[in-house]
Amino acid sequence: MDKDEEHLEAETINLDGGTIGHVEADEILITQGGARSITGEHVEVRQGGAWNVQGGRIEMRQSGAVGIRGEQVSLLGSTTGLAFSDTAELEDSRTGLVVGRDIRVSNSPSLIFVAREAHGDVQTYLDTRGALLAGFAAGVAGGLFILMGRLLSRRSRN
Repeated sequence: MDKDEEHLEAETINLDGGTIGHVEADEILITQGGARSITGEHVEVRQGGAWNVQGGRIEMRQSGAVGIRGEQVSLLGSTTGLAFSDTAELEDSRTGLVVGRDIRVSNSPSLIFVAREAHGDVQTYLDTRGALLAGFAAGVAGGLFILMGRLLSRRSRN
């Protein structure tokens, strides 16, 4: 396998070091490597990184990702900006936004945490109520900027 490929599809992919653009397979294991986009039924990343990870069962061990979307997500000593999952387990990890139905947490603070059921010590800067208020405030502020921009552009035309 050429590790400089931009797109790779197979039933099973095992990438040990190196980087790749897009990886798509049923079973994917990336060790000390990275990819822009990963799509698979079972994805495991060990000491690696990715921009976007999608799949059924996703395990990130001492790894990082910008965005993760999966049915089951497990983050162990990892960092992600966004994580969307039916069920998730976060252990010694850091996240920006976590959204899920059933989330288990251990020593993993988040900026925004939204879950139907949460288990463990949830450490967050914004809970569900805080996230809704922050979203509302951002929407109002954005609306005001747009309104002011339109008013100023009308004045400059006249």
